[in-house]
Amino acid sequence: MVAVTIIPDPRIVLPASAIEGRALAVAVVSITIAIMLVALGVAIMEARLARSAAEEAERLKHFTQSAMEGLAILDGETIIDANETFWCIAGYNPADPPLALSIREILPAHAGYIARSVGPAFVEARLLDRLGDTIDVEAAVRTGCVGGVQREMVIVRDITQRKAAAERIAHLASHDPLTGVANRLSMSRALDSALSMASDAAPLALLCLDLDRFKAINDLHGHPVGDAVLVEVAGRIRNCLGDGDFVARLGGDEFSILQFTGDQPHDAMVLAERLIERLSQPLIYENLTLHVGTSVGVALYPTNAISPEDLHKKADLALYRAKTEGRGVVRFFDEAMDQQLSRRHQMEDDLRAALGLDQFYLVYQPLACLETGGIVGFEALLRWKHPVYGEVSPTEFVPLAEDAGLIVPIGEWVLREACREAARWEQRLKIAVNLSPVQIATSGFVEMVEQTLSSTGLDPSRLDLEVTEGLLVKDPAKSLVILRELRALGTRIAMDDFGTGYSSLSYFRTFPFDKVKIDQTFVQDLAESREAMAIVKAIIGLGKGLGLSIIAEGVETMEQMELLLAEGCQKIQGYLVSPPRTIDHFEHIVLNRISEGHPCHGRCDACFERLRPPIGFRKIENDGLRISAFPGSQRA
Repeated sequence: MVAVTIIPDPRIVLPASAIEGRALAVAVVSITIAIMLVALGVAIMEARLARSAAEEAERLKHFTQSAMEGLAILDGETIIDANETFWCIAGYNPADPPLALSIREILPAHAGYIARSVGPAFVEARLLDRLGDTIDVEAAVRTGCVGGVQREMVIVRDITQRKAAAERIAHLASHDPLTGVANRLSMSRALDSALSMASDAAPLALLCLDLDRFKAINDLHGHPVGDAVLVEVAGRIRNCLGDGDFVARLGGDEFSILQFTGDQPHDAMVLAERLIERLSQPLIYENLTLHVGTSVGVALYPTNAISPEDLHKKADLALYRAKTEGRGVVRFFDEAMDQQLSRRHQMEDDLRAALGLDQFYLVYQPLACLETGGIVGFEALLRWKHPVYGEVSPTEFVPLAEDAGLIVPIGEWVLREACREAARWEQRLKIAVNLSPVQIATSGFVEMVEQTLSSTGLDPSRLDLEVTEGLLVKDPAKSLVILRELRALGTRIAMDDFGTGYSSLSYFRTFPFDKVKIDQTFVQDLAESREAMAIVKAIIGLGKGLGLSIIAEGVETMEQMELLLAEGCQKIQGYLVSPPRTIDHFEHIVLNRISEGHPCHGRCDACFERLRPPIGFRKIENDGLRISAFPGSQRA
């Protein structure tokens, strides 16, 4: 430690201009204060700058943390910072992220194409998470100044859900969403590709099939049950296929199969028979046991066609033949089918013009009463005389008219013509007209019937409108409303062809029927089939119990008539009475000429021999009725 004593030198005299000690002290103090104020201002400024920087850093951190993309800042290849999204995508806890983790451990492709993709573009990559699972991501690399240092930044975003959605959309675009098999578009592409690579030495087969009785299942049990059936059917079809076979659902209950094999047509036949056998087995859905079947049509390349469209068309035609010739069968395309298709197209075109060219006409088949021995009415039946093909069977042109949408105007013509004809009869005989379900479903049908009755002057009680069960199954609620409206007009409603299809006793409790017609298939087997006789007895008994009139169709022999008479059947119709004929053949009946000038009203032998009605009865010692068929009929 050192001490110093300073003693002023008395010899030194200060000049007058020198600053006094007091002033100097003031100056020093002032300068000191100024320096301190400047330092204080600088400190305040620095504090403000630091606070602003901290706030900016906090805002930036919040921004990066709230971003949907993951962001990682690198020092070389080491991650020195990253936002929460990045760590979440990688499977780490954002509150406790790993230290000194290399970007290559998470993005193996970073050293490759990701690092070279500096710019606005993102590239797809695979990210490895903490557990080693791969995640689909898009990644991009940016460079920027972080903390005054140029750093590389990696941005990633998870595209797993987006890729899954894209794959789902792509799958839906090429597959049926209900059954999971390929759809029509995929089949078209597969067929195009197959035919472009096929050769004469390696033929292929296209099988088209649809389900038998599927529509009835849909109508009776609802679409959920129908969907379940389709799913089960698709599974059974897949189980029948061989390696490389391709199946698609074309829509509804239609499927097609592309079979790649060199042994044709043998392999196609084996597959078709396997499908028929497998699909004929019962399907169990909840508490229901359902029965469907299938028919199969087959066309071969290059035997039958060389283009995809033609091959498909011919397989469809073979399927159509299979369904018309008997369900549960296989049919291969042949040239006769092609000619039939050409005829069908020509017939459809001609059918459109037939109404305007007056090619349609009506024939009438009488209905005879077994109790009174007289004719009680006629059924009007449509006929078509084609200028080239001659008389065309209704079984051919009526379904064609329904498919082509022509049955409504044709049906209106039939109703008007039949009512007009019946209105001129002197006898108040019934006139029966068949109705198509397509007609009845048409808007304004009841109004059309009412207008027809009004314009022709026919008493509504003389008109019997015959409907089939197809109308009742398809839309029961709407059908009930329409049938009740028709009854309100005064007409009578008859169920035609009862006993076929899905006949239900509930129809009689629900729908306003006046008559029931026993289908001719049961009548024809009466003498030979106990089952047919039992069904006929049940229908007759049911009709009597409900107060319905019973008519047996297709009566062709005396034995059939006698059996029906013994069971109490009231009316018959068929070739035993008379085949369908033009109305001029029955003029003596409808114009009441039988009774002219004779008190027996045409029932004595003289009148019967003179006028020869289609059917005549005469009493034989109160021992019943005897029928004599008209000699001009086919059953005379």
